[in-house]
Amino acid sequence: MATVKSESRRIGVLGGTFNPIHNGHLRVAEEVRQTFALQKIYLVPSARPPHKGETGVATAEHRLAMVKRARRGNPFFGSSSYECRKGGTSYSAETLEYFKKRFVGAELFFVIGWDAWCEIGTWYDFVKLFHLANFIVISRQGLKPWADDSVEPLFPFALKDEFCYEKKFSYRHISGNRLHFMTVTRLDISSSQIRNEIKTGRSLRYLVPDGVANYIHKNGLYVSL
Repeated sequence: MATVKSESRRIGVLGGTFNPIHNGHLRVAEEVRQTFALQKIYLVPSARPPHKGETGVATAEHRLAMVKRARRGNPFFGSSSYECRKGGTSYSAETLEYFKKRFVGAELFFVIGWDAWCEIGTWYDFVKLFHLANFIVISRQGLKPWADDSVEPLFPFALKDEFCYEKKFSYRHISGNRLHFMTVTRLDISSSQIRNEIKTGRSLRYLVPDGVANYIHKNGLYVSL
């Protein structure tokens, strides 16, 4: 694995099943990148996510290929094959350790959704995660699940003593990393919706990038779900 010296770089990591990746994912990535002045944000499809029992998941190879097509045209987006190449269950602690070694000295920002945050206490080696990267927890407009003044009551018990309040919706971890809560534009698009559209033969225009739609049709993905 080649390493890149990145002392001044701010690198985002957005993982997911991406089954398939769609415009909602890309909009989240772009808003996070702009808000936190990230030099690059990497989209990381999971080989086998530990917290999802989703059926009808396309192979890791297909999902990675779609991610690569989705990020074309945006020089600030990257894709990572790490979890797909590693195989097996995808653990965020291992992925973040990989990025720490890959981008030596870079400041990492790990992006997760509100639903994932609510389950963070069940994740493998979850306490370690906050020593590896800053966290950005996102929720969509109109669905903000936290109170206007504080999210502290929503911290897992094991983390309560590891954070101090810094400013509204921003907390500082004992490692120096930060935890941010951010609201992003709500686009009513979901991967399950797209799979249903494919099954019923409907158009994917404006739901996914054209390159992704072409790849899905060329490879006959999701037709028999």
